[in-house]
Amino acid sequence: MEATAVSLTRTVLDGVLGSAGTAMADEAALLLGVRREVGFIRSELQMMQSFLRVQSSATRWGAGGGGCRDTVRTCVKQVRDLACDLEDCLLDFTLHASRSRWLRWGPGLVARHRLAGRIRGLKATVVELNQRNKRYNVFAAASHHGVTPGEEHHGHADDDYPRAQLAPGNERQDIERAGEMDELVRLVNKMGDAWVVSVWGMGGMGKSSLVRMLYNDMALIDGFDGRAWVTVPHPLESADEVERRLRKQLGVAPDRSVRAWLVENRCLVVVDDVSSHEEWELISRCLPANGPTGSRVVVTTRRDDVARQCAGDVRENVYELKPLEDEEARKLFCQKVYKDAGYKLMDDMMEQASRILERCRGLPLAIATIGGLLANRPKTSREWMDLRKHLGSELESDRDIKRVITSSYDGLPYHLKCCFLYLSIFPENHEIRLTRLLRRWIAEGYITKPRDMSVEELGRRYYNELISRSMIQPSEKARASMAVERCRVHGVVLQIILSQSIEENQLFIMDKHCNEAPQSNIRHLVVTRWKKNEKMASLNLSQVRSLTIFGRCPVSLISSKLHLLRVLDLEDTLELENDDLKHIGELHHLRYLGLRKTNISSLPSSLENLRFLETLDVQDTKVTQLPFGITKLEKLCHLVGGVNFAKDLAGKTKRNKETGKCNGDPFETFADLVTGCYGYKQVEPSCSCCACEFSVTAPERIEKLRNLQVLGVVHIARGSKVARNLGELTSLRRLGVEVDATEEVGKDLCGSISRLVRLERLEVRSRSLEFLKEAEKAEEMPPKHLLSLRLCGRLGNLPGWMDRLNDLAKVKLIQTQLKQVDIEVMGKLRNLTLLALWEESFAEKTLCFGEGTFPKLKLLYIEGMENIVTIQIKDGALPVLEKLEVKKCVNLDDSKEGLSLVLVLQNLNELVLTSCGDKPKLEKELQKQISGFKKRPKFITGRSIVSRS
Repeated sequence: MEATAVSLTRTVLDGVLGSAGTAMADEAALLLGVRREVGFIRSELQMMQSFLRVQSSATRWGAGGGGCRDTVRTCVKQVRDLACDLEDCLLDFTLHASRSRWLRWGPGLVARHRLAGRIRGLKATVVELNQRNKRYNVFAAASHHGVTPGEEHHGHADDDYPRAQLAPGNERQDIERAGEMDELVRLVNKMGDAWVVSVWGMGGMGKSSLVRMLYNDMALIDGFDGRAWVTVPHPLESADEVERRLRKQLGVAPDRSVRAWLVENRCLVVVDDVSSHEEWELISRCLPANGPTGSRVVVTTRRDDVARQCAGDVRENVYELKPLEDEEARKLFCQKVYKDAGYKLMDDMMEQASRILERCRGLPLAIATIGGLLANRPKTSREWMDLRKHLGSELESDRDIKRVITSSYDGLPYHLKCCFLYLSIFPENHEIRLTRLLRRWIAEGYITKPRDMSVEELGRRYYNELISRSMIQPSEKARASMAVERCRVHGVVLQIILSQSIEENQLFIMDKHCNEAPQSNIRHLVVTRWKKNEKMASLNLSQVRSLTIFGRCPVSLISSKLHLLRVLDLEDTLELENDDLKHIGELHHLRYLGLRKTNISSLPSSLENLRFLETLDVQDTKVTQLPFGITKLEKLCHLVGGVNFAKDLAGKTKRNKETGKCNGDPFETFADLVTGCYGYKQVEPSCSCCACEFSVTAPERIEKLRNLQVLGVVHIARGSKVARNLGELTSLRRLGVEVDATEEVGKDLCGSISRLVRLERLEVRSRSLEFLKEAEKAEEMPPKHLLSLRLCGRLGNLPGWMDRLNDLAKVKLIQTQLKQVDIEVMGKLRNLTLLALWEESFAEKTLCFGEGTFPKLKLLYIEGMENIVTIQIKDGALPVLEKLEVKKCVNLDDSKEGLSLVLVLQNLNELVLTSCGDKPKLEKELQKQISGFKKRPKFITGRSIVSRS
């Protein structure tokens, strides 16, 4: 993987050259007396960058002899280390350049001399490196063994490749494995004392996919009372997390034990990815001991010894999953390359495909990975032959198919390698949120700002390309119409890249099994499985760029020693206290601060010192007030807080209202009465603590944050000027507000929203949303290119401007109390693909989807509507609907009228009817209707599923 070192070095150099080339930097260089040195380093780095561009193409196609490649690899590693040192220096240089007056006085003089000395020393190091390369003739050798003309063409084309829009492909790797499926069904149905079936095989063999088919099999599931699927989190420190997931999925009452429940009921439980004997010992505490019981457990693991342990050493209950047969392998290959498993290959292409598949040795993940690579390249026999040759001759004799995945990694363009390696920071089976990943990539400098799009747009293209190449997997089934918002790295791929990432990317993972300080510099530090008060080894933190915590944060780890830190990601950190952030203001280079889902309740005032901060994420924390100096952070792009907009938001608000009344204020009830009767709130409670429990108070002078692209959810109080000044944040793409809906505030907010011409997503929460309807007189609210709209609060009927939002793709509503006429208005929106009608969003008893409405709707969610008795679907409505989910509609009629004419939804993939009470007649009618579908959809009613036929 010498391409790894090349790609990482090029990424670092891009950042260095950008930092060193500003007018502010030139002024500081003159003041420091190192103008010539900085100019020399800048020119030298540009030459290094050109050299590395050639090497990136050469290494990707395996050009050059082994000796030359080793020499070049050593060279680029040295360049990488030097580039990192240069960037460390220039980061400080840029910081001082932003306050050049400080360099002229007092303590600044000392820093000035120290920084100048570092720059001169680095110049000398660059000269020494050049002399060494000349001495060993590295550049000449690299040039001689570089790319051939044909290969150079490939490299150039691939550099331009990411400019094309890439959409996530269908990531299903399910293969028709009838024999294996039948055997598993036989083992599960077999009666006896041993009730655990183990499925084992090499990583990437398709164990989880096969068991998923079993888990969704109608004939099997109908014989069970309930089912649950648990993917084992790594690390697994106790049985609590597994028990919590089982309890939730099986619906076990709080006063009952899961173990007793499984004895008394017949349940199917899948435990996916058990990696050790210790993990099974923890998990088995939640399960009954082997003995007569109706429940069954299916375990997947990569280890034969673990499989035997799980099955109680009953060998016949241990099933080894073998590689794919030739025909199945060919179908999977064609599915990945051509999106058609039955594609007929020409003779010359079949010959090359067969040779490639020989080396994949029937491993589904390897076939899918190589297929994903070929899907993005010219489909010619010569192209396939070149790829096969560059897989390496060692594959002919080495059974370790992981080398195939390594070759696919080497086939990535340079800009994707560093982004992909960065994923090794996250543990196995960890779901990685897209926005979290993109903002971290940007903070690290892995994405260079293009001319014709935003950095985030380019980052999404990188992300989609990694998915299309099967290098990362979407955590949910990708739908053609919807973006994949979460991903994960396959365990096999992660193991391959982890060692390389540790070597090339200076990643160090500190856990309870490894507490020894590394010899090399640490650039990315991960702490996992740690006890808060446990003593850590003495680490050199002076060059750490990112710190990520999974579990608990060691005491005093976040300190001024992390002075070059760019990314501090504490999302989901346990037992995090406000005092742990007391040194946060000393991390002057910080660009990303993630505190989501922690117990933090306040941020230190020193946060105002973080002048380079781009992302501040305090969503789902207890933070409701931002530091006064937050408006000094002029580079801030993403300010995210409050409680996430979800279907249980209304329930959370109600519970908070019941437990957090503002000293029993008598006006509370009156305000609700006025709101309910007139749809507009004229009387406010004397305290707004209940409201802003789910948002952060918007700071005054917020208009100073001109670079904000994402803002929300912020609380706008009565008398605040924030609503009026939001219109000056013209870069906003996402806005979420919670409003004390007085007439003045509502009018100001509507005026501001109309000026946000780049706005893509708008979220508004208020007890009354009547003010939104007042804006229709101005005919300019909101921006007509809005893509997503989220509303929570009483509205009565939709604003007049709603029918003009022809680009709108997603609408989510809570407590809006709409009428049937409003459903008809939304039904005319020609690009709407998702509609969520959650708690109290519809006020009538009959919800009707009329003929010709919702032409592009693919996802429809109806939940928490106790008033609804019937849902009518007319012929010609919802022509492309893929998923219909109806939940918690307890008064739905138990007859064919309850949910009528589902049979017209011929594109339906999944139908869900749960938590609606006992509806046997309706369920029977729906099963009858979908049985006539050409592609039979899954029908989920709690315990039973009808799979596609």
